[in-house]
Amino acid sequence: MPRGSGSTWGAAHTQKSPVDLAALVDHRECVQVGQTVTQVSDGFRHHTHEFAAVVRGETYVGLISRGQIGNLLGTRFGFPLHSHNPIQEQLLPDTLCVTPAMPLMELLGKAMSRTGEAFYQDIPLVEADGHYVGIIAVPSLVRAQSSLVNEQFALAGLQRRELERKNQDLVQSLQQLRQSEGRYETLFQHSPLALALLNLEGGIQAENSKFQALLAPRGGVSPGNLTELMAPRERAAFLALLQLHHTGVIQPGDRVDEFELLLSGAEARLFRFHLSLVEETGQICAILEDITGQRAVERRLALHDKAALFESLAGGIAHELNNKLAPVLGFSELLLSRLELQAGSQVLQTYCQAITRSTQESVKIIRQLLQLSRPATMELQRTDLGAILEEAASIMRFRLKDAEVILRLITPHGSTDIQADAAQIKQVVINLLINAVDAMEHSACRELEVRLEAREGRALVAVRDTGHGIPADKLRRIFDPFFTTKPVDRGTGLGLSVCLGIVQQHQGEITVSSTLGVGTVFEVSLPLVQGLAEPRPHLEALRPRTLPEPPPSHQNLVDGMDVLVIDDEDYVTHLVHEMLGGRLGWRVERIHEGREAIARLEQVSFDLVITDLRMPGLDGFAILGWIRDFRPALLSKVLVITGDGGSKTMEDELVGMGVPVLRKPFTPDELVTHCRGLLAVC
Repeated sequence: MPRGSGSTWGAAHTQKSPVDLAALVDHRECVQVGQTVTQVSDGFRHHTHEFAAVVRGETYVGLISRGQIGNLLGTRFGFPLHSHNPIQEQLLPDTLCVTPAMPLMELLGKAMSRTGEAFYQDIPLVEADGHYVGIIAVPSLVRAQSSLVNEQFALAGLQRRELERKNQDLVQSLQQLRQSEGRYETLFQHSPLALALLNLEGGIQAENSKFQALLAPRGGVSPGNLTELMAPRERAAFLALLQLHHTGVIQPGDRVDEFELLLSGAEARLFRFHLSLVEETGQICAILEDITGQRAVERRLALHDKAALFESLAGGIAHELNNKLAPVLGFSELLLSRLELQAGSQVLQTYCQAITRSTQESVKIIRQLLQLSRPATMELQRTDLGAILEEAASIMRFRLKDAEVILRLITPHGSTDIQADAAQIKQVVINLLINAVDAMEHSACRELEVRLEAREGRALVAVRDTGHGIPADKLRRIFDPFFTTKPVDRGTGLGLSVCLGIVQQHQGEITVSSTLGVGTVFEVSLPLVQGLAEPRPHLEALRPRTLPEPPPSHQNLVDGMDVLVIDDEDYVTHLVHEMLGGRLGWRVERIHEGREAIARLEQVSFDLVITDLRMPGLDGFAILGWIRDFRPALLSKVLVITGDGGSKTMEDELVGMGVPVLRKPFTPDELVTHCRGLLAVC
């Protein structure tokens, strides 16, 4: 929808492709932030829509509803209390807001996952720069979802018919095989597919060489009955499936099933079964496809996606919480400093100290949360992985002895060198050993094997236990944060999540396979160091620069400074104003938006600029870029304050600009020290 195509309380409809979110816009009803509750209520009387956006000019601010305004003014004292209040104070909380770039399926997933009253709320469509586009009503989403479902059903029908056609061709081929021995040898024995003819008890009555190679990969003899390779829990289901095919309840192509086979001398492997009835002989034709590797790749991709999602989620949470904790910690410190000057305020001082301690403990929890998605800075160096395994085994020897577990550590001759942070890799190994010991608590046989080998340029560490195993439904979630198979008092569900993050930081992979009643195998793959390792800079040098403590003689040189504070949080700018203005007597100007800040920098010369990074509209990096291009002398007088945990991209950008960073929340002393230190350097 082109900008400026609607006006306040104006409606517009757009006809576009269903995949274009703008095509789902029902109306562009909106009110300005300056309007009062009474004015908005009058507006709803002249329009039929239940929801309207609140905008500042053309920029989206929030969402309001007819029912919300009615409830607000309909109470006994509602009208006198709220009628003249700005509508901006009555925004609906936690509303879903989307951009035109969001895929329709993602929008449907988010909309349909809402609970309570939020489920029925319409959804504002807003450009990435905050420009308001319009309102998408819930019925429009339902119609879009129905359209997608119909398309998927149609596609599924086409695929089913194609599979039926292929199965019919296969049945015809099998009929021809029975007529001619020569053709049978050509089409059956030399087929690239793993084919077998089964009776209703699962007995193998005929098989080709590909089928035999799959079931006996090391030159062994394939079993006479396919159910001999299946776990007891799957045998009954497989026999019932054969019976359904024989009776015609299931037609060829109706379904594809997967079963796990325990092959002799090998790990359990997952196979996809394509079954069809040979009516002339009453046999079941089985086509087997080994999909173990495919499933492993899918799990690795899923783990990667989950890790990326969790990193984004944790970073966003940390940023928001740190922003909210900054004024709590700062104002409590300011209040405490004032109370210390007043007699008889010991109780209030105790309250402030409790607030400060609680805030600092909250900050520690936030940093632990970030540790799950962004492990601590690594100190990479050439390390012998075999030595790390021996150290981990030595640390665990008392735990192993108490649990009566026999450990076999198998390592190759010579060193197996990797480029890694030895302490973090050791943490991964110890965590896997602890999990293995816990899994064997009730096992009659308690044997733990740790095997290290080098293969195709990678070091492979396999940790194998003889525990109770992990069910398939839980195996898919084993690396999810806060998911655990242990009792509540035995685990938090964070250990394997941390292991996954550490291994991925080292450009490695971690996988798991398990068989109930047999045991579990965790395998960690890390790249080997080829030849001599190149020296790497210490990662501490890649962090944004810190500031020296200014000498006492410098204090008088930084009096009467003009400071510009840029942050979208009003409480944060207020806090900085109190800290610098009240304590140092500096002149502090507060701005909450990037464009306004740049306009102010064009007009006024400031001695110091303090800016946040994450802000709506133009963010802190845009401001830093403008200063670098148009006020380069001022760049050395910029201090960044941020509640973000610090991604690698953000750290690299700040390093490139040479800008110091002060993490939120901070105390008055920390802010004053950083500001004086920055001016001392200048």
